[in-house]
Amino acid sequence: MKPGIILDKSFLQGVSGARIEELARSHELVMCEALFYELLTGEEPGRSRCFAKLQGDNPVALVGDIGPLLRMEIDSGNIAGRPSSHRIDLPFRFNPKLVDRSYVFPPEAQAAVDEQTATLRTDVKNFLDRVEVVPSFFSDLLKGSDVDRRRSWAEAEAAIVAPRALMPFYAQLEPPPGQKPQPPADTITDDWALYRYLQMQMLFALDVYVRYQGRVPDIGNPAVFERIEHDVLDAQVAMLGCLEGALATRETKLQRWFRLAAPNGVLIDH
Repeated sequence: MKPGIILDKSFLQGVSGARIEELARSHELVMCEALFYELLTGEEPGRSRCFAKLQGDNPVALVGDIGPLLRMEIDSGNIAGRPSSHRIDLPFRFNPKLVDRSYVFPPEAQAAVDEQTATLRTDVKNFLDRVEVVPSFFSDLLKGSDVDRRRSWAEAEAAIVAPRALMPFYAQLEPPPGQKPQPPADTITDDWALYRYLQMQMLFALDVYVRYQGRVPDIGNPAVFERIEHDVLDAQVAMLGCLEGALATRETKLQRWFRLAAPNGVLIDH
């Protein structure tokens, strides 16, 4: 069986259809829910060009985002494993109309997209809560010269991705009222979805905190919301890529963090 590899939008947009076919001969291409949403809501001609590269029977393995894997680990107390092992195992083809630049979603499809958009807006707001706590972990990020700040940023990234570095923080987490507690810290490893979720959330929050100079971004500004929304979607891809141990992306930030967090993983950027 071919190893799986998580696809990122930047990769799918940036390489040729021939390159996608070539990669599919050596890997099972895995599309998560976040990427599917990004493609459906993308502007033309980007949407149609991407779907034109994904024709035929089962061109990718479809998987959900990290939420179901987190619930699985909490409910069972066991590691969820690679995302590709939880793919939707049904024959399918993407709607051929998706390669038509003028295609308009029927009402039921648009309603599903709108529902996902509403969920994503909540995810963005929750993510900003994590940005606010960054200085409680790393207090020197904005101090000193540009060189000092870059050094502090790199040191913070290294601290987040160091093996088992977040276990003390994980051990202090409390479940929401009425929900089952997560497995104890001494029973999990870095390869659990619970751990990768926490790790990537912190890396992305760190990035936003530094990018906005310690200010929580104003998502009432549509342009700012779009950038933070992109971060939230990218975080899903990064989490799943680390869990799969393979990621195809052309985004510099994702490449750097994948190399740090999954040094033995497979990274494809062209």
